[in-house]
Amino acid sequence: MATLVRLTEEQIERLIVGMEEMEKRLKDMHEELIEIGIPKDTLSRFAKLHDRYTEGVAFILKQRELGRSEDLSG
Repeated sequence: MATLVRLTEEQIERLIVGMEEMEKRLKDMHEELIEIGIPKDTLSRFAKLHDRYTEGVAFILKQRELGRSEDLSG
């Protein structure tokens, strides 16, 4: 079941900017964790968390893109 949330384009853009900033910070933190030599198990858990976040962001951006293409064709 899909839920429709009415956000302004400005609100959506702010959310996307925030998600992209978080993605960069997670990537930077991952690199720092490698540099300081944290245990591999901890690094693996962080990498899985980072991957899940990245997948979530990609899904949201793809849905946004699909919504825009439907708006243009409909």
